[in-house]
Amino acid sequence: MEKELGSITRSEWVAFRWVEAPQSYGDDERIFVSQGKRTPDEAYQAMMEWDETAEARECELDEKGVIQ
Repeated sequence: MEKELGSITRSEWVAFRWVEAPQSYGDDERIFVSQGKRTPDEAYQAMMEWDETAEARECELDEKGVIQ
């Protein structure tokens, strides 16, 4: 599965390992590729990181505009 960073949901981020794909020149959005399911420990850590960085991501979205 390949997705733009802004379109990955919390449940997808927690369930799968994501690796950033190399970007082409001029691409603005970061693209990530899922690389299999996380272990329960990895999923817990990913959930905690998602929640800790939620405020920063919201600020970034506000600056760029709301993503529909």
